[in-house]
Amino acid sequence: LQPESVPHEDAIFNVSRSALLIAALIQSPELLFAATEDRLHQNYRASAMPETDALIQVLRANGFAAVVSGAGPSILVLCGDPAQRIQAAEIVAQHA
Repeated sequence: LQPESVPHEDAIFNVSRSALLIAALIQSPELLFAATEDRLHQNYRASAMPETDALIQVLRANGFAAVVSGAGPSILVLCGDPAQRIQAAEIVAQHA
């Protein structure tokens, strides 16, 4: 569940990641991992979707820009290289 308020630093962090995500998507895919870091939504929702959270943690530990997609439990993985898509799919298949 989302809290009534969040730390100011966490709000600033997420706003900065929004701007970084635009740059990553437009011109710098190497920034996708950093741009998908989150301090507001995913950690608060993790307990409601433990399997989704576990898979995101595995994907991120392997360097993939993985996030909860929409309301969940779908996962979005952003990759700058087509070969990475295959690697991410293999990790997902191992944990299905």
